Amino acid sequence: MRNFIVFVVLIFLSLFIAVTWKNQQGAEIEQRPVVKVFGSTSFTSQWGPGPWLKERFERSCDCRLEYYDGADNTILLQRLKAEGRNGGADVVLGFDQYDLEQAQAAFQWKKIDTSHIDFFDEVKTTLSASNLVPYDWGTLSFVVKKSEMKQLPKTLNDFLAPEWKGQIVLEDPRTSSPGLQFLVWLIQLRGEEQAFDFLKKFNAQLHSYAPSWSSSYGLFQKGQVKTTFSYVTSPVYHLIEDKSTDVIAVEFEEGHPIQFEFIGIPATCKTCDLAEKFVQLVLSKEGQKIIMEKNYMFPAVKGVKEGTAFSTVPKFKTINMTTLPTQSDRERILKKWSALRRLE
Repeated sequence: MRNFIVFVVLIFLSLFIAVTWKNQQGAEIEQRPVVKVFGSTSFTSQWGPGPWLKERFERSCDCRLEYYDGADNTILLQRLKAEGRNGGADVVLGFDQYDLEQAQAAFQWKKIDTSHIDFFDEVKTTLSASNLVPYDWGTLSFVVKKSEMKQLPKTLNDFLAPEWKGQIVLEDPRTSSPGLQFLVWLIQLRGEEQAFDFLKKFNAQLHSYAPSWSSSYGLFQKGQVKTTFSYVTSPVYHLIEDKSTDVIAVEFEEGHPIQFEFIGIPATCKTCDLAEKFVQLVLSKEGQKIIMEKNYMFPAVKGVKEGTAFSTVPKFKTINMTTLPTQSDRERILKKWSALRRLE
């Protein structure tokens, strides 16, 4: 009997020690500072660079890093505004060049030290006093499967041919950065009036407008359409993940738009020093390699893509996309785009 009592006491003592230890461990975790990072889905998702950077950062920071999904780039700013100026964001990443005016008007941003970083020449054109720093970039085009093509399109007008009807998916410019990139690109190429005249014909060829790049690209991957608007680095994804060279980006005679994605530290940050360290990790060669290989975009800094599949991507002719529409012009052309859609 006495042995049984001793046994029971030992069991309860072991449970008490285990629970106490767990509570202490939990308390230690809760006492660690938390770095809150707001980002686009393509960055924060399990297949994006976010989890890899989180693991690397937490090994050295004695802190916790938490991601907050802001969906596509254009939705990210709306989420931040909804959270308010004191919403707790320590780092924000995923803005593109069309979001800069709104981001600067809505929030103040801390200065980020980039004096030691060797940016690509294409990226240097976007560096300014905005305190928002580019961390990756990409040239955009339509992607197709070579096996499905008798002849590659050479101009946007080629998509008006009968064989393309119902075989094209685009992103909605109101909710998706690539969708807005396409619309602004078209206007810069042709002028606003001719651009919308082309859209009337082009929209009749579309399978649909998708709310995001991921949903648009999903339709292409599933074979429901023959082309979608994406990045010239998208074929690298299929080369690495699928071991396939069938997907290629189409080069157009008109030239192509470039998208830049930016990172920043709000002036209202709570863990500002750690936020700066995380930004420096993102801009380091180690961080840039992770972003390149998981986001499938070009790195912003030199000395990263050499010797990789990204160095083999052809250099497409590009147009100057740093001449940006003002916020009022952007709202106006989106209203005009919406009105055109309602008439169809």
